[in-house]
Amino acid sequence: MSAVASCAALAVLELDAVLVAQTLMSRPFVVGAAMGALGGRPEAGAVFGAAFELLGLVDLPVGGCLTWSAPVASGVAVVLLCAGTSFAPCFAGGLLAGLAHARLEALERARRAASGEDLARRAEEGGVLGLAMGRSIAEHAAMTFVVSGAVAAAVFFADAHFWPRVPELFKAGATAAVSSAPWIGLSGVAAWGLNRA
Repeated sequence: MSAVASCAALAVLELDAVLVAQTLMSRPFVVGAAMGALGGRPEAGAVFGAAFELLGLVDLPVGGCLTWSAPVASGVAVVLLCAGTSFAPCFAGGLLAGLAHARLEALERARRAASGEDLARRAEEGGVLGLAMGRSIAEHAAMTFVVSGAVAAAVFFADAHFWPRVPELFKAGATAAVSSAPWIGLSGVAAWGLNRA
């Protein structure tokens, strides 16, 4: 499956996080495994998904809390991996996509909140809200597609042109840091649990 088609699939899966259904299909582990299966690397996708799931467990996108998008991070990292990108740039690209997506989603939510009164008035008057809801869902999916595609393209380019020139010591350090991500995520979950006890 091409990277463009994978980014489109990610945009559809990510809709479940906030706007559509909320069936947990947008959890990072599910997104990672699904994107990995689409790209022919389901095990690697599940590993990346599990790492981002652990990192994102204590940062649920509830209410105004939106520090980063773990589903987008997981999906973009797996898209990059399936396209042959090196391990550490895949993870870094995922993080970058998750952060960029969250910033744009915060702006999108603010714009939606500003139009909320108009939508409420239309609903009270018996107006049909389907078109407005459909447009909002389509805009969000398009934003996810653009962010994931742009970050993936930038990381593809960096991996092909700059990563090979990076000193081996730095590459080894970056790979070791990325390999510790699940343990960092698990320690964050443990600390969160201890604070609740």
